[in-house]
Amino acid sequence: MIKVSKAISLFIVVVVYIAAFMAGLIAYQLLSGSPLFAFFIADVAATVVVWFCGLVFKNASLYDPYWSVAPIVLLIGFVTTSNHFDTVSVLYLIAFALWGTRLTLNWVIGWPGMAHQDWRYTMLRQQNPKLWFLTNFFGINMMPTLIVFSGLLPAYFCILHASRSNAVTFLGAAICLFAAALQLISDAQMRRFRAIPGNSGKNMASGLWRYSRHPNYLGEVLFWWGVWVIQMSVLPALWWTIFAPVAMTLLFLFISIPMMEKRLLASKEGYAAYKKSTSMLLLLPNGK
Repeated sequence: MIKVSKAISLFIVVVVYIAAFMAGLIAYQLLSGSPLFAFFIADVAATVVVWFCGLVFKNASLYDPYWSVAPIVLLIGFVTTSNHFDTVSVLYLIAFALWGTRLTLNWVIGWPGMAHQDWRYTMLRQQNPKLWFLTNFFGINMMPTLIVFSGLLPAYFCILHASRSNAVTFLGAAICLFAAALQLISDAQMRRFRAIPGNSGKNMASGLWRYSRHPNYLGEVLFWWGVWVIQMSVLPALWWTIFAPVAMTLLFLFISIPMMEKRLLASKEGYAAYKKSTSMLLLLPNGK
């Protein structure tokens, strides 16, 4: 990892992502046949560029904003390759724009710069240094890319097929917007809590965090279910795409949350008691 200012760090990230976009665009243009396959290969190519740059700068956190940036780019690609533009497309664009912009800005605000790497990545490298190359490529970079791309499938099929919106369509969009708002509020509450010097080493158990140990993760999971509900409202025959939000849910339930809670139990005062009395994911006023 290199030690430079945050401004220079963000400039490096922008340059890396421009390079990733160009790699994806070239990959897309070189392929013919199925547009979906071309988008998939473009996504993979862009991920490889980000991963490689992470190796160059010795910081796997270069991938972190990809989670929220790539879906917006891909969604715009879906819309521009479609031969029509309807209400469903508009709802998807609004939902992903709000969700992705908020999530990316939250990352920008919280990321100190190139000298900082997510603690989870550092832990994985320290635990299995011989497997770090594979863990970095497949676990940190490629697996999230594949899961997010699968989450975009409902939007892809809807956008490429002319569809008439209905009440359930707007319900799905409402779920997406509620999910983004949930993330916005919970992250803001956590940021304010951490900004108070006296709270260092203490556990956050107020606001939305009083009812869920991970309201921000709940928002993320709900967002992808909303994406699927929109699709089901107009293309119910493609119900099998439910594997996408299910995979997203399992990712948080069995990987992201357990890793986070193991760290919190060891570092936050009172977290063990908080864990026993508070719902893991759902907002439940009476705890578990």
